[in-house]
Amino acid sequence: MEILTYWESNRKGFDLVKGWVLRWLHTGDRQMRFGNRRNILIHLTIAACAALAGGMAWGQSFPIPGKPIRIIVPTSVGGGNDFIARTVAKKLGESMNVSVVVENRPGASTTIASDHVAKSAPDGHTILFNGPPLVQVASLYKKLPFDPLKDFIPLTDVIRTPLWFVVSSAKVPVKTLAEFSELAKSKGRADSYASVGAGTSLHLFGHGLNEAAKLNMLHVPYKGGAPAMVALVGGEVSSIFIDYATIKPFLADGKVRMLAVTGTKRSPLTPEVPTLSELGFSGFEAYGWGALFLPARTPNDIVAKLYSEVQKVLQQPDMIASMNNMAFEMGGTPQAEFTTLVRTDHDKWARLIKASGVSLD
Repeated sequence: MEILTYWESNRKGFDLVKGWVLRWLHTGDRQMRFGNRRNILIHLTIAACAALAGGMAWGQSFPIPGKPIRIIVPTSVGGGNDFIARTVAKKLGESMNVSVVVENRPGASTTIASDHVAKSAPDGHTILFNGPPLVQVASLYKKLPFDPLKDFIPLTDVIRTPLWFVVSSAKVPVKTLAEFSELAKSKGRADSYASVGAGTSLHLFGHGLNEAAKLNMLHVPYKGGAPAMVALVGGEVSSIFIDYATIKPFLADGKVRMLAVTGTKRSPLTPEVPTLSELGFSGFEAYGWGALFLPARTPNDIVAKLYSEVQKVLQQPDMIASMNNMAFEMGGTPQAEFTTLVRTDHDKWARLIKASGVSLD
């Protein structure tokens, strides 16, 4: 069986050698057959080397032995994105028996991480974990060093989630969104809301609430959910739209309070928290997602292998329990369907961003 596997992986190289041998043995050219053996041997040697080199290139296994798989995260250590990526990395490493590491590259509305992956070798060893910001930036910047739709292969979504609107209990002593609005109006630009970067969903939802409730809060971007929450608890900002995983560590001691949630229905984890739609605000029905992307031109067999392995991970009971415990709905959308979703979100956010007038140029 090993011989057959070796033959299949090196077939193109062996075919090259075979062509030279047949030409030598069967040609009617006497000079080729008998009078130029030195040159023929040189060519056969070159062909044999090509066969070996070809075997390494064409028969290269995935994953490459000794080479870790990197999942690039566009936010800082801590927070929802980092938690999800590290959970997936651990499970994927166990399933594939390979080292899978998480590398955080925060900043510039997630474009630093995305650009790095777009320009990485398409060998399956560099994966991007990102969400709607990957496609939102196309409408926020006039020029990008990558194309969100052309330079990536969407693999699948890992999770879907609403976002909670949260306030600092110490800085904002209110219990409802109506009370918050009245207080924020009285403070104007002295009040502020945080995000994990300009142009991200958190920024756009905050901007949307500013517009819908006729507030005038200042936007303050951070490089991740964890530093944004520290700023919120410390009173640097008064509010934020954020995922449950990032909020959870701060709930027990009452340092933050959830006033509303995005999406079309209340979350089972926080049934007491109303949706923004219930409170009379439209345009907040969207859900966030966290997904895996590969560089364009990654070979189909590697894409298929990673898709299969990720699906196995997402179906593990403890993985499902871990994500559900953080109010994340499991993803695993088929690749073709998820690719369509990414393109649909690209167009949807383009319309919303144009209407909002938000630009990062």
